[in-house]
Amino acid sequence: MDTQVQRKRVAELLFEHRPAILRGWLDAVNAKSSGRRTSGETQQELRPMLDALADGVANGAVQASDGQLDELRAMLTEYSRSRARQGFTPSETAVVMFMLRDAVLSAIDDEHAASYADVPAFSKLIDELGLLTFEAYAQTREEIISNQAEQLLELSTPVVKIWDGIVAVPLVGTLDSARTQVVMESLLETLVSTGSSHAIIDITGV
Repeated sequence: MDTQVQRKRVAELLFEHRPAILRGWLDAVNAKSSGRRTSGETQQELRPMLDALADGVANGAVQASDGQLDELRAMLTEYSRSRARQGFTPSETAVVMFMLRDAVLSAIDDEHAASYADVPAFSKLIDELGLLTFEAYAQTREEIISNQAEQLLELSTPVVKIWDGIVAVPLVGTLDSARTQVVMESLLETLVSTGSSHAIIDITGV
């Protein structure tokens, strides 16, 4: 079947069955959220996504990278970043888009059984969007882990003022290149901020 015809029929399906699709999608996502999100919060997140998807497909989108889906991609990226910060797992995040596909299939009744022929193209689009959510989640988790590592390094390399003009840096544990850089930066910043001219570096515990 012609791709344009498939796209048109999928768009018609999304618009015609939007309430049922949204209801099925909400129920599935809420069941997976384990009470960490209220039904109202989930609806506020998912309804605009479904609207953006339907509008994008109706305007000619066939791939996740198409310009007609710019708004949806931005929503999914922010959604994934938010869930990463809230402690959801990668699978809990990416599966949200696959739940949408299930909701669409459930909304197709006998009268629209012919629409099943259009599902493969739509399914491929959902797979691409699911991959996008996973990538956005992974990037956010990497940022969080990196920030936490930097904070731990700073906490493990304290610079304290012990007398006027003298600061001390007690070091304990392994001193690798990354931690050495943090030590030097913290030490120099403290020397400047306190006006100290001497530093005592205690490497007894290294």
